[in-house]
Amino acid sequence: MIYSQNINKICAVCQMAHKYSDDEMYCDIKREPVPLGGAACDKFIYDILKRRVRRMKKLNTDFNPEDFSL
Repeated sequence: MIYSQNINKICAVCQMAHKYSDDEMYCDIKREPVPLGGAACDKFIYDILKRRVRRMKKLNTDFNPEDFSL
C-alpha cells in the first residue's frame, strides 16, 4: 500500500535526503552523507516519489486464443 502507516523510515525515501553517491544520501538536516539504507532521524518526511516501484513479472504462459473460445 502506498499510504500505509507502516513505512520503513530510511533516508532513501526521506524528503530531506538527496543522492550523494551510489550507496550514500546527503541529509539536509544533518548536513552530512548518510548510508542509503540507514535509519532515518526524527525529522523524517516520507517522499512518495523516491519510492522504488517493484514491477510485476511477466507470466510465462502458453495459452492460445482457442483455449478461451466457447
